[in-house]
Amino acid sequence: MNKIPKQWICLVITVLLMSLVMSAVSENTDDVHAWIELAEEALRKEDYDTAFHYYELAADAGNVEAQFILGGCYFYGSGTERSYEKAVEYLSMAADQGDPKAQAWLGSIYYFGIISGPDYEKALKYLLPAAEQGNADAQQMLGEMYFYGSGVVQSLETSMEYTRLAAEQGNAPALYDLGWLYDNGVGVEQDYGAALKYYLAAAEQGHSGALGNLGWMYEQGCGVPQSYEKAAEYYQLAADQGDAAAQTNLGLFYEYGDGVPQSYEKAAELYQLAADQGYAAAQANLALLYEYGDGVELSYDKALEYFHLAADQGNAAGQWGLGQMYQFGLGVDISYEKAAEYYQLSADQNDPDGLECLGYLYLNGLGVEQSMDRAMELYRLAAALGSEEAQRQLEIYGN
Repeated sequence: MNKIPKQWICLVITVLLMSLVMSAVSENTDDVHAWIELAEEALRKEDYDTAFHYYELAADAGNVEAQFILGGCYFYGSGTERSYEKAVEYLSMAADQGDPKAQAWLGSIYYFGIISGPDYEKALKYLLPAAEQGNADAQQMLGEMYFYGSGVVQSLETSMEYTRLAAEQGNAPALYDLGWLYDNGVGVEQDYGAALKYYLAAAEQGHSGALGNLGWMYEQGCGVPQSYEKAAEYYQLAADQGDAAAQTNLGLFYEYGDGVPQSYEKAAELYQLAADQGYAAAQANLALLYEYGDGVELSYDKALEYFHLAADQGNAAGQWGLGQMYQFGLGVDISYEKAAEYYQLSADQNDPDGLECLGYLYLNGLGVEQSMDRAMELYRLAAALGSEEAQRQLEIYGN
């Protein structure tokens, strides 16, 4: 009986092993597909716990899409307890397999410092390959990084290249960014028509910043016919999304009756929403309503509280407001020295009210050494910025 050649035996064993491996892979693939289908079915039923369970099985088996979804589940706490660390773990699994969505998401986590402060080096590690695969979110964020010089050499040219790539795919933040650049003439020639085009495209996707800026364009008549009514419409759309700047601007409209029925109560409501988000301008405006009792119950304590919150952020109106409180002893003991201190802070920012009030203190030697020259200098600065009271004082004193 002839012996079977040794190399044949090795070949047979190899073929058998390969068959077993391929069979296992096939079974595993079938399992993964089944798990994904079960997860999707559970999602349709809004059974997030069950969906999470099956996505976890698929993700641990190496399925990229499941890893990406599971990263999102941990990021938002859907079907499980929120954990940014676990989110990064699963997103990294997908990113390491080249998934651009996961790479972009990881890049954003490191760019915005969601876990432990910005890490631009790691952000670039994930954003660059995602952008090369055409991911618009990654391209938009790289545009921002090059615009601000965050972890890279600042380059408006490179920033514009990435931003345009993202905008061409309809990315709303990139469309907004382009609109802002043309609106302000940064890196490009100022062009309100182009700004309007890009803002509108972003606004159609509900981008709150674009909606708010469209409101501003209509309020000021920049590239469009001036219209408080149209401005109010756009501010309202942005305010409904919680945009603090739009809430504040719309509050001003209600306070003065521009494009909407005048209502201190509505103004106070909108200012409060923005003030609760730490928006300094809204805090200063709300403080004024409390100081005079317009739309709210008069309260010097509340006025002081909100003026302080605004002033602590360097807001000139908040600093001026505190100066008023100390000058006239509203909720505090009169202190011309403190009033001068806060007016000076406001004046340093070329605030006409701060300049005019500081001029008054110098004119009368209140809290500062009396100086007609200094008073007139301050009045001239304030008048040039539109202060009618400063202009009146200049006329009285012949300057």
